[in-house]
Amino acid sequence: MFWKEIKKKFLLDVRFRTVTLFMACYTIGIVTFHFLENASWLDSFYWIVITLSTVGYGDLTPHSPLMKIIVFPIVLVGIVVFASITGLIVEEQQARLRGLKPSRQNKHVIILGYNDAAESAIQELKGKYEITLVDNEQDVNPKIEENIHFIRGDPKKEESLLRANIEKAEFVLITLKEDSDAILATLAVRNLNEKAKIIVSISSMENVRRARAAGAHVVVTVDALAGRFLASAVFEENVVKFFEDVSSGKEGYDIVEIDAKEMKGKKVKDIILQNYKDGLLLAVSREGRLFIKPDLEMEIEKDDKLLFIREAIS
Repeated sequence: MFWKEIKKKFLLDVRFRTVTLFMACYTIGIVTFHFLENASWLDSFYWIVITLSTVGYGDLTPHSPLMKIIVFPIVLVGIVVFASITGLIVEEQQARLRGLKPSRQNKHVIILGYNDAAESAIQELKGKYEITLVDNEQDVNPKIEENIHFIRGDPKKEESLLRANIEKAEFVLITLKEDSDAILATLAVRNLNEKAKIIVSISSMENVRRARAAGAHVVVTVDALAGRFLASAVFEENVVKFFEDVSSGKEGYDIVEIDAKEMKGKKVKDIILQNYKDGLLLAVSREGRLFIKPDLEMEIEKDDKLLFIREAIS
């Protein structure tokens, strides 16, 4: 049974066949040169590498008639296999560039759709999470230099999501242009992964409820936020500057969320006086409810999340 499977794989899998022939050429070459030429194992290995790579320094050559006969088929097959391996490497790189290779990442972030919002998210998340980008408008990986895995496909379709290894994803960010597409993508993600946290960018306020009903954990209304900032800039310019600063996360100040396990039992006033994490406590999140400017006597529980503003760590 085992050998039947090996034979089947050898006949059908070009990569397996190429590697098998490559290893066979090396093994036969090393063993025959060692015994027929009375060479050391190191010299035999050196000879086969130099020979099959077509470098051919000439410092080690076969002298026995039998070795000279054996070397011809080894070299002919070896050169063909060596060229095939080079071709497979190039093919692999091209497939990754064109978004044809499935992602094997685990506990990663999947970003559906590539635009300015996706670009900003990538800059914030890279180095902290592995990222897979899914988009059907890019012909090649737009972030190949930053080691972002790319899947070329429709972000709304399950086939594209499965290639992005959606079942192992921890977070999914949906930044599609149309709200209807974003909601359909949310439904597809939720159908394939019930545990992943889904964060959706929505343009229209009337679609927020639909996005949440589809399974989104967090809905960001980009146009509404932009409108508020534009209006605030008329009367309260410094408020907009403040949010620009804390939203960049790269320099100036940043708003961070921290688990409160080690602060269990302490009161809010103790955390403020302690200058915990070198930051200023802004809010406490408890069971989905956000307490902004919490009461000084409020006692911290182990499952709480603390929101601080502090200097950004670049």
